[in-house]
Amino acid sequence: MSKMLRVATLALALGALALPAVAADKPATASPTEDLVVARVNGEPIMRSDVVRELQSMGSQAANLPPQMIYPQLLEKAIVTKMVSAKGYAEKLQNDKEVKERVKDAEAQIVADAYIRKTVAPKITEDKIKARYNELSAKFKPEDEVRARHILVPTESEAKDLLKQIKDGADFAKLATDKSKDTGSAKQGGDLGYFPRSAMVKPFAEAAFGMKVGDISEKPVKSDFGYHIIKIEDRRKSSPPPLSEVKDQLRNQVGQEIVGQVIKDMEAKAKVERFNFDGTPMKVKADKKEDKK
Repeated sequence: MSKMLRVATLALALGALALPAVAADKPATASPTEDLVVARVNGEPIMRSDVVRELQSMGSQAANLPPQMIYPQLLEKAIVTKMVSAKGYAEKLQNDKEVKERVKDAEAQIVADAYIRKTVAPKITEDKIKARYNELSAKFKPEDEVRARHILVPTESEAKDLLKQIKDGADFAKLATDKSKDTGSAKQGGDLGYFPRSAMVKPFAEAAFGMKVGDISEKPVKSDFGYHIIKIEDRRKSSPPPLSEVKDQLRNQVGQEIVGQVIKDMEAKAKVERFNFDGTPMKVKADKKEDKK
């Protein structure tokens, strides 16, 4: 993927996070769809949209995080930038040649990002997302899945003791909550949900998939994590996730493909000359020559 394409794809991924910028100073009671003041430095406001733009500049991984997760750090960075830039403006550094060149570069990048969003966003239609979902669903290969509970303990003797309690009538889910060292599933009474064979370590998977619904393992199952007591709650064939759960991922996928095609079309029509770092002409690869035909 060319540098131009990577930049454009990133722009698309970030574009959806933009909030409307409002120049006026809004009170703290403004609705979530409006811009508002999130800090003041020597009386100068920092707007929520300033923080959002900082988030967008951090790359696609950061942009996909919930804003509240990294908001405090972003706000502090915006405050420091406001303080330091005020000193720079006071010294007229905005007129410095290097500053002007960097501003021009930044403007070009922003304009390119805005063009990609404006060009691509209208082409990401509901029909295209649904068609991609149908395409991937048709290729989906169902797998056997089981839903199981388990209790994990460090020693075999502990596992045997718990297994005896279960056979004597103790509640499996309550024992899992009280005794299991797998703290994640223990909160759900040992429930692991549905999983395919490949999702579990081999000893656990072989035991679980060899059992019937309602079965409890006859003896503790040893794995690298300790000793498990397993109870099978259900079995089924896996199915594609509903469209509502994967719609955002499909929108990004469709959008990235459209961005790729837009850039490819531009490159086919543009006259591009490339040079090495030392200024000598860069050799054009054979595949690039073919693309121009």
